Amino acid sequence: MNIKTSYQGVVELRIMDWDAIDSLGEKITEVRNLQKIYTNDIVEIQQVVDFGRVTEKSHRILIIFNLKRDLDNIGGGIIL
Repeated sequence: MNIKTSYQGVVELRIMDWDAIDSLGEKITEVRNLQKIYTNDIVEIQQVVDFGRVTEKSHRILIIFNLKRDLDNIGGGIIL
């Protein structure tokens, strides 16, 4: 197994209507899963930074993650 940390990335999540979301954890998991390029990629959330309200209803959140890839078995490509 030849695991290599490919990179650390950042995603800015803007929630336009804070009252309309059911679970912030589900949104963060959704963002994490969208960072995968191959099926065997491992994406670990490093940190979540809440910048707070931008307007009366919207929030701005920064998600920092690490992506690891097994270069011996990368899996199939993910097509969105």
